[in-house]
Amino acid sequence: MRDSASLFVRSWRPACGPAAALAVTLLSAAALPGCGADVPAHPGADPAPATSALGASSSYLVSFTTGTIPANADQLIAAAGGSIAARYQALGVVLARSGQTSFATTLRGMDGVDAVGAATATSSRLVPAAAAHHPAHPHGPRGAAADPLAFRQWDMDQIHAPAAHAISTGKKSVLVSVLDSGIDVTHPDLAGQVDPTASASCLGGVANADPAIWSNDVIGHGTHVSGTIAALPNQIGIVGVAPGVRLAAVKVAVDDVNDPNFGLVLPDAFVCAIDWSIAHGADVMNASLSIDPFTAPIDDIFCSDQPDREAVVKIVRRAVLEAGRHKTSLVASVGNFFTDVSKLTGTTPGSHCKLLPVQLPRVIGVSSVNYGKQLAFYSNYGRGAVDLTAPGGDSLVPDPLVTDTAASGQVLSSMPANSLLYQGAADYDGQVQDCTSGTCVTYGYLQGTSQAAPHVTGVAALLISRFGKMSPDALLVALSLGANPLACPPSPYDPGSTGQPATCTGPAFYNNFYGAGEVDALAAVR
Repeated sequence: MRDSASLFVRSWRPACGPAAALAVTLLSAAALPGCGADVPAHPGADPAPATSALGASSSYLVSFTTGTIPANADQLIAAAGGSIAARYQALGVVLARSGQTSFATTLRGMDGVDAVGAATATSSRLVPAAAAHHPAHPHGPRGAAADPLAFRQWDMDQIHAPAAHAISTGKKSVLVSVLDSGIDVTHPDLAGQVDPTASASCLGGVANADPAIWSNDVIGHGTHVSGTIAALPNQIGIVGVAPGVRLAAVKVAVDDVNDPNFGLVLPDAFVCAIDWSIAHGADVMNASLSIDPFTAPIDDIFCSDQPDREAVVKIVRRAVLEAGRHKTSLVASVGNFFTDVSKLTGTTPGSHCKLLPVQLPRVIGVSSVNYGKQLAFYSNYGRGAVDLTAPGGDSLVPDPLVTDTAASGQVLSSMPANSLLYQGAADYDGQVQDCTSGTCVTYGYLQGTSQAAPHVTGVAALLISRFGKMSPDALLVALSLGANPLACPPSPYDPGSTGQPATCTGPAFYNNFYGAGEVDALAAVR
């Protein structure tokens, strides 16, 4: 899930352009995700070499020309040498398994088959992480009614969330599906916020509603995202954007540290998650991630000159559009490579490449800004990909009102004490505890477009709470009308000294850095 290929990989400043892949390596215990989820606190490190994902696949996503799963689907799949492992009824797609190397080619030649794209199946074996040292930064005043760590939430102040809560905190009838690494349902700021009837693991592409699988978060990413969306105002820790809504935990990130795909979000899990979210009535889905192709060294991009990847784009697009037809909107992070994603190209002349899901139609794409309301040093950008921006944190621009840690310019949210990201936060003084209740509750600072997206998702949930369920297009219009326009900074723009400066183009009301501007919770609920 990093926001570009998944969550938890670390790489930074890759070259992009003809024949260039967005290569990343898996997260070490002390690193933060790159490419969309969370990024290293200190820019300037050399890119790490790419690792290899699994080579051959025996799993395939298959769509049909009718837009539904035909009655003879089993026979079609069997005739090509495979069997159906899962049916995504809301999408008209199946997950097939086959040991035949000719399976995809054979099936693509059959009447009634629309697209066949390689996917992969994984299983989750949870490996609890040992707790690291937990320094407890002091809490401070922000008013008698504020939660103890709210003074650290510059991000909430910046989008006027505390003021919005005087009007609405959201309704329990609104369901936000968090497509991520799971949610620690025992965290006090999220206790009771997760609807178990709407939650599941989609690892391997097959939905599993067993709470033993989805109601935990070894990585820590999903719990952090969820706290930004809906942490309770309970005199403990922090407060989220829309604490009155319900959450659904839909696990899509491989969380077995012994799995070579650890931290990745693969196409079958993502399609499964959208199908599950539609079926369980989600109003909005948060995707602080990007999908990884897995068919080559990890590179996050899907290009039109590669049949498997082109098919996955087609199938995921179908899934997103079908979600929109059910008024289930998708908010996605744009990624953390400080790259113009509108200009990605493949190795073949004329080929086009995309990050998924953010560059698909009907997806609300989010870039990241810092305390100073400028594009964060790591944030991707690009016309057509960025619809809005939101606070994602930036270690280069600390919060001047919080001086006890250099991490103060990042985003603080809930984290399991034994999660990998919480352990990693110890390396940059990003661990925070609230011990005022008598039991120490853990939080962590992270930065990334993964942290920006849930601010937009939370505001979207407030809008739906106030004005009812709406289509993705209507939701984007409402969010955009309430957003605060941000003018382009002077170009060339390169706060992280990457040597590959960005150019911002367009007026304040819509440009390639910030889209329609920074989301505003108060404007949304008025």
